[in-house]
Amino acid sequence: MPLFHRTKRKVELTKEGQLFLEKVYQIFKDLEGAIETIRMVNRGEAGEITIGFIASAVYDILPTIIELYRKEYPNIHIDLQQLTTAEQVKALHEGYIDIGILCHPIKIKNDTIHVEVIRQEPMVIALPKDHPLASKTSPINLVDLSNDPFILTGRKANQSHYDTVMNCCYQAGFHPKVVQEAQELPTVISLVSSGMGVALVPSFIQYVLKTKVVYRDIRNHPFTTTTALAWKSDNLSPTVHAFIDLMKKSVIPLFNQYD
Repeated sequence: MPLFHRTKRKVELTKEGQLFLEKVYQIFKDLEGAIETIRMVNRGEAGEITIGFIASAVYDILPTIIELYRKEYPNIHIDLQQLTTAEQVKALHEGYIDIGILCHPIKIKNDTIHVEVIRQEPMVIALPKDHPLASKTSPINLVDLSNDPFILTGRKANQSHYDTVMNCCYQAGFHPKVVQEAQELPTVISLVSSGMGVALVPSFIQYVLKTKVVYRDIRNHPFTTTTALAWKSDNLSPTVHAFIDLMKKSVIPLFNQYD
């Protein structure tokens, strides 16, 4: 079909030619957009990232990460998956998630997972409000809880926290009487508030159920817990590496500025 109407004086587009020209312009515009999108993906500025996180990270670490990351990379779609530390390690190995926010240390096979510490903080004692030691405002000797029932995360769900609690009690000279295990720390705190037992938890969680749970420092024992960033060492995704760079530059220093 004719795209041009020619006369001796001029050449004009036919109706078909005008429509064709508009479509060609749109094709070039779409092509330029596609090229720029690919360039952005290559720079880690567009695409998708899947982040696994432990429940305790939702109070301060995760919101801080998401806020800073969305400001820096607004074109990245973020897929969040709440998983235990053990589930995150498995998901990283299987490629189900790109980044993990978990408790450290973790068991790493053949250095396939790289870990960067986000925050290290002291452990505190969580007591039901009507506990005999709850009225004390000074730090508590851990051995004073040797006859109390303990609540903690299960070793399968959070090996790092489980082992930390056990080691704390062993160093204080007793074996804790574990009456209940939970998947996540917020559940542990909830059970403490019900009067089921006492717990050792990271200090950041102190504002959870503060009207029903009393938090006290541990005397003479600087026990700590660690939250870390984890990713597969062989992950070559520009999006993942841009995320890691932002974490190292902006997020991790933020959580260590008072250390």
